[in-house]
Amino acid sequence: MKYAAYLAGLAYVYDKAANKFFLSTTSLHDGKGGFTSDERLNKAKKEAQGYYQRYHGGNQDGQKSTGRLLDSLRFCGDNRFASMVDYRAATNVHLANLLDTKEAHESMHTNIKCLKGELANKEVVEKLKPEKVPLDFDLTKTAAYEKKNKYSLTGVPNDETGSTGYTSRSVTTPFVEKGLKHFLEATQSERALTPRQCMESLEDLLRKDGKFNAEAQFAAGQALLIFRQVYAGPDSWGDAEGVVLADHFARGRVTQAETDRIEFSRPFFKDDLDKGIFKRNTSVAGPLLNSAYIYMQEKVFKRDPETIADLKHKAMADLQNLPISHVKVNENGTGFEDCSGLGDSFTALNATSCVNHARIMSGEKPLSKDDVAVLIGSLNAVYDNASGIRHTLREIARGCFVGAGFTIEDGDEFYKQVCKNAAEEFYGGKHMS
Repeated sequence: MKYAAYLAGLAYVYDKAANKFFLSTTSLHDGKGGFTSDERLNKAKKEAQGYYQRYHGGNQDGQKSTGRLLDSLRFCGDNRFASMVDYRAATNVHLANLLDTKEAHESMHTNIKCLKGELANKEVVEKLKPEKVPLDFDLTKTAAYEKKNKYSLTGVPNDETGSTGYTSRSVTTPFVEKGLKHFLEATQSERALTPRQCMESLEDLLRKDGKFNAEAQFAAGQALLIFRQVYAGPDSWGDAEGVVLADHFARGRVTQAETDRIEFSRPFFKDDLDKGIFKRNTSVAGPLLNSAYIYMQEKVFKRDPETIADLKHKAMADLQNLPISHVKVNENGTGFEDCSGLGDSFTALNATSCVNHARIMSGEKPLSKDDVAVLIGSLNAVYDNASGIRHTLREIARGCFVGAGFTIEDGDEFYKQVCKNAAEEFYGGKHMS
């Protein structure tokens, strides 16, 4: 009996560490490569939706006075959650329900029409005199609208990892470097999406009803990321940073100082490295594994110079920053938070900047904070999985608010409020009798 109890104890500890670790949203035994699948997170989201419905549909006075002890030890997600999977599932469900409104639907519908050029106002454009103007405001007529681009795998299921996107690094799959040629082939493959496919899918969903459900939010996130390459193309309104964002700077709609704060949070900038090894965004293992893999290919396996050059191509530089573990100590040193390894989201900043630019060139009002929340929810819907190439809720919120002309502090305030409300719904519903 003693040995049986001992073995049972070992099995319990192993399962907790390998499949249910509180700082992870993945599991070793996921039916894929190990620690790469969305299986655990998807299960948690279904449970969180049940807690949400119970919380809002029942008598809140009927909550149990005490929950599990572990639920009261909250060190994740602004110190509101007992585990990282609770935080990810609860905030995902909270945002999806928060934005399922007529107002969010109208906001995104306006964004899409402006981005495509349906509402572009010639008089406004002539008055504002932007640096770059497309020959035809209708961007659905451009060649880029039909072409797949580097974001074309965003949100697309990946059978190898069990998540989405191009790849995922994990302790069981430490080497993800396959070179630029492989990346280009993957993003041009049959499963990759064109801007047209994304836009048409989103528009079909927006026509179904007057609200903005979770499916539409996901489609909107894909469309924003993939169509942005069309909007900020050389035959359209110009480069996202060099032209579109520069136009916002010139008109005082976005400040260089706030944008720099986003930029300096990215890997290997001094501002990030100075935070220390446990709080910084820059991955420790990622760059080491990247260098080790390329060294082995070059020195041990004697790969040809063309293959090595392909692995070292500057277009693949961000791949080295993909961490093994997506977690870091929070800025206050009081708990843990989700971490992409890529820093605050300049991708979200650029996407939001393009949306705001499109609205202004159409004579529409610039993005309000409520409009920004819709963009955050959409991008989070796409990125909120186990994919290696993604951004966290906080990183997205910061990028979106800065891209719309607000501040990082506005993004943090939004993030904290989402965590607070999501935790109340999640644990309130969970412990409701």
